[in-house]
Amino acid sequence: MAANTLPAPPRAVAVTRSLSADRYVPDLKGLLNDCEANYLRFLRLLPSLDETSEWSFAMEMPTAELSKVVISVVERSRYTTTVALCQASHMGEWVPEPSITVRLYHDVRVAEVLSYQKNHRIKPSYEYPNKKMYHRNEKAELNRFLGEWLDSCLKSGCAIHVPVMR
Repeated sequence: MAANTLPAPPRAVAVTRSLSADRYVPDLKGLLNDCEANYLRFLRLLPSLDETSEWSFAMEMPTAELSKVVISVVERSRYTTTVALCQASHMGEWVPEPSITVRLYHDVRVAEVLSYQKNHRIKPSYEYPNKKMYHRNEKAELNRFLGEWLDSCLKSGCAIHVPVMR
């Protein structure tokens, strides 16, 4: 190569993106399995669902403290019951108390998360990134979290007092 000649410019590389690779496809079978399992967990946890409007019990925490869990009926209809779950946190202001609203569909025997921490109308999928930084599969993740929370209630919950009958 002569001293006054420049090297050839690098070749342009075409970058193609597949739209199908970026699109999230919800796992409906997995979501439905989680919702069915959560319905059964609710029936085990709340055997008097038709007659009772509120339950409260304590859960043992890793710090050896007891945390109060309250489940209350928000709405009842012929085929559905909407319940709100909240758990008292002793972690201070910087850790919000978990709260979830769930609708139980008695005709199809599923329980679906409607809202959490005052976030309503959760979509089945989101583009990512988004303003609220939801996961692509936020609804599935919340239903999975609900299952873990209910399992924890079933394994380590203990009664505080007799449920309130309506």
